[in-house]
Amino acid sequence: MSAPPAVMTRPQAQRWWAPALALTALITIVLIVFAPTYLSMVDTWARSDTFAHGFLIVPIVLFLVYLKRDDLAAASPHPFPLALIPIVLLGLAWVMGELVDVTSVRQFSATLVIPFLVWLVMGTAVVRVLQFPLAYLLFAVPFGEFLVPPLMDFTANFTVAAVQLSGIPIYRDGLHFELPTGRWSVVEACSGVRYLIASVALGTLYAYLMYRSLWRRLAFVGVAIIVPIVANGLRAYMIVMVGHLSGMEYAAGADHLIYGWVFFGIVIFLMFWIGAIWREDGAATKPARRATANTPQAGAMSFAHVAVIAALVVTLGPVYTYWMDTRDLGPVQGLGSGPVVPSGWAAVPTQDRPGWQPGYQFMRAERGGWVVNDSRAVVGMHLGFYREQARHGNMLGWHNTLAGRERAEWSQARRGHAEVAGYPDPQRVLLRGRHQQMVAWQWYWVNGHLTTRPFEVKAREAISRVLGGRDDAALIVIYAEYRDDPQPAEDAMRAYVEAAMPQMLEQLQDVNQR
Repeated sequence: MSAPPAVMTRPQAQRWWAPALALTALITIVLIVFAPTYLSMVDTWARSDTFAHGFLIVPIVLFLVYLKRDDLAAASPHPFPLALIPIVLLGLAWVMGELVDVTSVRQFSATLVIPFLVWLVMGTAVVRVLQFPLAYLLFAVPFGEFLVPPLMDFTANFTVAAVQLSGIPIYRDGLHFELPTGRWSVVEACSGVRYLIASVALGTLYAYLMYRSLWRRLAFVGVAIIVPIVANGLRAYMIVMVGHLSGMEYAAGADHLIYGWVFFGIVIFLMFWIGAIWREDGAATKPARRATANTPQAGAMSFAHVAVIAALVVTLGPVYTYWMDTRDLGPVQGLGSGPVVPSGWAAVPTQDRPGWQPGYQFMRAERGGWVVNDSRAVVGMHLGFYREQARHGNMLGWHNTLAGRERAEWSQARRGHAEVAGYPDPQRVLLRGRHQQMVAWQWYWVNGHLTTRPFEVKAREAISRVLGGRDDAALIVIYAEYRDDPQPAEDAMRAYVEAAMPQMLEQLQDVNQR
């Protein structure tokens, strides 16, 4: 028979009413202050199958807290003022994420602040009891899409290798491969990231409920990571084989996604069934340490004081970001128009060259065009200047690519970095249109610094804005047409960069200071 539910004694209830009231008020304030961040998480859960499990996280956490009710009744809540330090740091991280529009930083910061508020109000003894439920809140953050490209590569490698071991000829071109019976492609839906994220979330909960020893819990979580990756490779291989053996009659359309979920469900069931063999749910646990009459009790005013201070801390960040995002810095002036023409080069009339431009949006000012040197080498350039990106649009984001998200006639492929003496090696991109091929080099300029790393751009913008400065940034693209070999075009581009880059950087700095 199960034990009756715990009922607090009168002294225990008196111990808990003040901290419970203070924590409830604090969490309510946090939910209001960070409402846009939390709503963005809910929106992702609703529109993405990969993160639909997010709707279950909070109910699961509340249920885990309920399971700990006996231990909580025995604990004595005390404010822990030092928890204000991580709360301040998380508030600062949220401000930086908000000012430069990094969604994951905002969401992790707003989620992590809740466990630290519990620590602040309730103290270490209570947090020790609730450490897993509070940590499990992190699974509510929709995070992990960065794993899609490497998982797609693994799936393609696994599938091609398995098909070859089956004795079937196969030709591979990147993420595309061809069998005698038909063509296949590994797309984002085939990466298995949704299986992996769901498996890790379920596996972590299962390990906590079924095991007591740390090594068994960690081992099962490791299995929950490895199994869905391998299983997704097997799923892709079986789908290809079903399509091949049936002459592409089966598993070649949307039905293979259904097969995938059925296969994943079977794999997860077997993983949990095997894991249950080593279950430790009946293992003895240390009895909760009961509070004694000699334990000093914190007064209601102590909880009220820390709650007021924490409320001020968590509110300050959103107020500051609102002020920063709504101030008007005026138009961008002084960038000029047309291509930058250094000595030894001449501008080419626009009508004589194709009007291609990088597919970036939201620029406050831009200039560009084509130039030619004495050797008749033709090179294109483009400068795009960004300011007040929170209001007008960000330079870095999913929506901005050289090919352009809205231009179906262009595709792009990153091909490492080019070597340019005296400057960071630019990102090298090959672009293919209906009747053209281009090679492009790309840099970012942010507050006087030239870089090719998006993370550095965001970090510099965030530091500048936290200190009250601007988020001025620019895109620099040098490009040229080629037919079969891009090397001659890149030699001309290198010569142009050496001649024109000092003038471009000087002009960007001048615009930045206006």
